[in-house]
Formats: sequence, C-alpha cells, structure tokens
Amino acid sequence: MQKKFFKTLVFGLIFMFANNFCAAENFQKTNAAEKYFIQEESARVNSLAALQSERNDIKTLLSNSATAQKTDQIILVVDHSLSLWNKIDGDWYEDFETYCSYGRNGLSWDRYAGDKTTPIGSFPMLYAFGHGDNPGTEMTYKKITPRSYLSAEPSTYNTWVESSYRIAGEHLQDYYEYEYAMNIGYNINPAIYGKGAAIFLHCKSTDRWATSGCVSVPENIMLDLLLKCHNGVYIVIVPNAETISRY
Repeated sequence: MQKKFFKTLVFGLIFMFANNFCAAENFQKTNAAEKYFIQEESARVNSLAALQSERNDIKTLLSNSATAQKTDQIILVVDHSLSLWNKIDGDWYEDFETYCSYGRNGLSWDRYAGDKTTPIGSFPMLYAFGHGDNPGTEMTYKKITPRSYLSAEPSTYNTWVESSYRIAGEHLQDYYEYEYAMNIGYNINPAIYGKGAAIFLHCKSTDRWATSGCVSVPENIMLDLLLKCHNGVYIVIVPNAETISRY
C-alpha cells in the first residue's frame, strides 16, 4: 500500500513539474513573441514617421521653389524617386510616389549628346505622345506615325518632325517604350546643337531600367501620369532633396 502511494506521489510530482515546466516554456515563448512584435511595430512606426518627415521636408522645399511659383503641377524626380504634386487652394499635395530610372551614366549638370546622362534642372513638359490615340490626357497629345522623328538634324534639332524620308534622330515608331510618353523641354528656346535631343519621360524597357538619358517608369505608371497631368506641368530632376531649392 505504501509502495503504491509512493509511486502515485512520485508520478504526481513528475506530472506537476512537467506541467509547470511547459507552462513556463510557453510563457517564455509568448513573452518573446510579444517582445518581437512590439519591437517590429515600434520599428515600423519609427520608419513611417521618418518617411512622413522626409515627405514633409520635400513638400516644404518644393513649395518654396521657383518652379512652384509658375505652375500648379510638378513631376518631381529625386534620384530614383518620382512623385506627382498638385497645387490645390494654394497648398501642395503629393498624389503618389514611385521608383523611376534615368540615364545609365547618372544625372548631369552639363549634358551633351551621347553621354547617356539625364539632365538636372526644371523643365516644362512640352506635350504627351504615344503609339495609339489619346488615352485621355488633358495634355496636348501627338500620335506617332510612320513618319514621326525627333530630329537630330542641325536645322530642326530637338524638334518633332514628320518626314517621308529618313533623317538623323529618333524614328519614334521604332520604340515600344513610347507607348505612353512625354517630351521633356530640355535644350529648347534655343535648341543648341550637340547638347542633346529627345529627352523623354517614357515607359521602362522590358529587360532593363537604365536609359540613354530619358526618365523611365513602368507602363501603368506612365499611363497614370498621362491621365492625371495637364498642360503647364513641369518636371524637376535633382540628385537629392536639398537641390530642389535651386529650381
């Protein structure tokens, strides 16, 4: 009888110890999981706060820029970030922000033809264009034809030309990236021969991001820009946020 009692007592103690051990282990696991969640949530909140602070700084810099005084719509390129800003009731608001790319040799303060860089500065968007009919943009729109060129001829440098024979420059029909595009008003009034021509904002290539000097975004983003932009929109291209104040 005593042996049976002793055996029962031992098994009971073992069972109680095991339960307490499992409970402690589960508590530690739960506590660790809660601690990890709190750390992750704190990091996320801090990241969002930093991002919001950065966007507010950009808004302030853009609002005080010279470009903001002459238009109510700006496409802002800060390195690989492209965003669309609209002026509403005297204040600037960001519509969206996305990744973009540019010339494979970077951004340049002094671009020239063939250097594969994208010019830094503030430029008017001259018009939208593409392979099909106007998709619904309020910008002046040009439909590419088999005769459409962006000329590199000295007499018509950096202008849209309809020609029945091949001329120097880009034969626009040859580029699928121009399904939707805008002509950036770089090197105009006057157009200086050799400073570069055909600097566009267009759809990215299917196999790469970098361009020969244009700014590129995914096709759906490019279409969205066309649908949201109107005549008078400017593009500001800078290597960092601090440079916005120059333009």
